Formats: sequence, C-alpha cells, structure tokens
Amino acid sequence: MAKEYLESKYVEVTPSVELHYWEQGAGKPLVFIPGLTFSGEIFKAQIAHFSKAYRVIAIDPRGQGFSSKTADGNDYLTHGRDLHGLMTALDLHDAVLIGWSTGNLDAWSYVQQFGKDKLRGIVTIDMSPLPMSPDPTCWTEGSIEELSEVASQILSVPSGPRDFFSGYTTDIMIQRDVPAEELSYILDMSCRTPYWICKALFCDAMFCNFLETAQDLGANFPSLMFIAEHWADVAKPFVEEKLPGYDHHVMGGHLMFYEYPDTWNAVLEGFLDKL
Repeated sequence: MAKEYLESKYVEVTPSVELHYWEQGAGKPLVFIPGLTFSGEIFKAQIAHFSKAYRVIAIDPRGQGFSSKTADGNDYLTHGRDLHGLMTALDLHDAVLIGWSTGNLDAWSYVQQFGKDKLRGIVTIDMSPLPMSPDPTCWTEGSIEELSEVASQILSVPSGPRDFFSGYTTDIMIQRDVPAEELSYILDMSCRTPYWICKALFCDAMFCNFLETAQDLGANFPSLMFIAEHWADVAKPFVEEKLPGYDHHVMGGHLMFYEYPDTWNAVLEGFLDKL
C-alpha cells in the first residue's frame, strides 16, 4: 500500500556528501531528477500521482535544493556517480530514471558509467544529449554566442541565476501567464543553488556529449523523450534521425509536467504500462 505522506530524507552518496530526496509510495522505483538549480520538489504533482502504484523518489542533485553544496564535483560525471551512490544506498532495482532538462545529463551520465542493469526504462524531458554544437541542424540549447553570454556574463554575479530563470520561466518554461507569487516560489526553489555552482553546472552541461549513450539506449532499451513545442521543428527531426527507437511526445513548454500534469502523467503512464 502506498504511503500517504511525503518523506524528506537524506542519503550519503560519497564521504561528506549527502543528497536530499523526497519519497512516497511503494513498489518498483521511479527516480525523478530535476534540471539546473531545481529541487525534486518541482515534481510534486508526479509524486502525488505515481506514488499510488510506485515507490517515487525525487532527488535534489548535488549543489541543488537541500543537498550538499561542495566546491568540487559540480559536473555531470560526478552527478552520475552521485546517482549511482543513491541507487546503491537505497538498493534500487528495476528503476525508471526520469530526468528533466539537465537532469537528463545526470541520467545519461549514470548509464554511461554504470550501465543499465538496475534499470527497466529511461525517460528524458526536453534536453538534447548534445547541448552545444556548431551544426545548425542539431538540437542544442542555443548558439555558441548565446550560451557564452549566459555563462560569462549573466551567471557570473550573485543575482544572475534569479535574473536568468525569471525570464526563462515566463518565456520558455511555462506557456501561460505566471502570477508573481508563483514566479517567486519557482525562483526561490531555484536560488537554493549558489550562483557559482549554477555557473559551474551550466558550463559543464554545455560541453557534455552523451549522444552515443542516448543512441544506445534508444536502440536497445525502453526510452521516452518529451519535447517542448517551442523547438519541436528542430528537436523532433533530430530525435527521429539521431535517436531512433525513442518514443517521443511533443507538448507544452519546458516545464510541461508542471503546467499540464494530468496530460503529462497520462503519457508517462502509457510508457510505464508497456515495461
């Protein structure tokens, strides 16, 4: 029987480094991984829904939410190792990894380093495994000039992440008008990550290349990719050409699971039912 309350917990994944996570329910595990600066709290609608049939775990990656803030390890190879530490400590098997945005990089990093033996599926939400490329046909996070400006100018000051995610939330992440109180809630969650960690993770993310890992998953493993509507004209052909075998679904903005939880949850349920 699923638990009726949401538990806030910590697990040591390497000496002196704890990951915070939210947990609810019982059964086969679903592990939700948020994007840059965010907490697993952003998945609260999914935790409430899927914990009726699954053991739902939503993590705060290193440097984010209530997890340890460290001077080193703010990169996605380390995030993959941290995820392995959590999976090992919690004795998770037959898990489905569900990453959002840079949380996809955590998931691909884990698979690249530790394989698929503890998994039964992977779900990635709205980010390419090749975030930066000079090839204009690739699905990337932006041009090299745009990404350079974010990294070297915007995120280099304490107010930078709040300024960046304020515009990103209203222009890219959520399609409807965002009330001031809701925007404040989202930004306060994001700003639990210090600006210098945000910059380090952003820079590392842009230079990640998990294309081969993602291609292997699409060809040999149950894989689902959600794509936001605003760049479907580039992302959908990229996934169809470079990631054959992925189920893919286009909907909403970058935070589609937050803005349209019922529709999004139904798509995920359909994928899980086939595993």
